Amino acid sequence: MTLERIQKIKDHLIFIRFNWPKGLLDFKEKNLIYGWNGTGKSTLSNLFRLIEKNTPISEGEVEFTITRKSVNGMDLATTKELPQVRVFN
Repeated sequence: MTLERIQKIKDHLIFIRFNWPKGLLDFKEKNLIYGWNGTGKSTLSNLFRLIEKNTPISEGEVEFTITRKSVNGMDLATTKELPQVRVFN
């Protein structure tokens, strides 16, 4: 299983309406996320941690693309095949 992208984040903490931009490359085996304070890095890290722990996302709407399939963040606890994610924040 491969986490390819976060298709959308709506009304989740700092993210009001995020949609994966056309032309933005998919995630790879290892990814580094950096930016200014207050831009959502910790929020993204927490989303990845929820995948790692198979914990549903209860706030807002989050949709991942995992191996070319759409996975709703609320369904993380019941989704059988999730990618192995390791978070260092």
